[in-house]
Amino acid sequence: MEVSHVTLEPNKDSRPAVLTIGKFDGVHIGHQKILNTALSLKKPDEILTAISFSPHPLWALKKIEIYREMLTPRMEKERWLAHFGVDYLIETAFTSRYAETTPEQFVTNHLSNLNLSHIVVGSEFNFGKGRDSDVELLRDLCAPYNIGVTSVPVIETNQTKISSTNIRAFIRRGHFQEAEELLGHPWYISGMVENGEMIDLDDYVLPATGEYQTDTGLIKITNRRTIKVDLPNGLHQIHITNKLS
Repeated sequence: MEVSHVTLEPNKDSRPAVLTIGKFDGVHIGHQKILNTALSLKKPDEILTAISFSPHPLWALKKIEIYREMLTPRMEKERWLAHFGVDYLIETAFTSRYAETTPEQFVTNHLSNLNLSHIVVGSEFNFGKGRDSDVELLRDLCAPYNIGVTSVPVIETNQTKISSTNIRAFIRRGHFQEAEELLGHPWYISGMVENGEMIDLDDYVLPATGEYQTDTGLIKITNRRTIKVDLPNGLHQIHITNKLS
């Protein structure tokens, strides 16, 4: 998968494409439905492009701590988006400057740089300054460019809305099976181990301090947002299965 990092509008790209847009934290079952819908609309000569945003707007603009933590920080998100069929990811830095983009500017100055036949988003999609826009406005703004817009309904399972917010809540409480049911794939933590401790995990949502079982043995999550592990120095990936204490 090709990845481009931008601060405002995407780079010019003449390749025919179908586009999806979202934060995609977790690349959960709801995201996968959006991606699969886009893949079903994509013609053989088109690529699947995704515009994603990070960090979360409520962390970027208001520094609400709970929104700093992600299920899938950058490398994890890229890995899952590639796994589910994205050819080209435009990773957009959400900043106070970007937040000033109006819906009209988003379409005329940003999306017009891409050669799009169709856009697929979730039914609750909002975009542009003030977040008072919706799918219908996107459809109206894209009509002059002959870009179709399809919205995908929100999915619920066992009366639980499949959302990144709900999955993060499950992880924080140590309910890993419930979280992975909504994710539709395993949840991993990837990080560098130095002297028996995985460090630099500030971007990850972590369960509470305590001991946990993983596929590779016991770990301990500390109150310093590190993980004590019995692993050699270097980059590792761990899959937590259940809480012990």
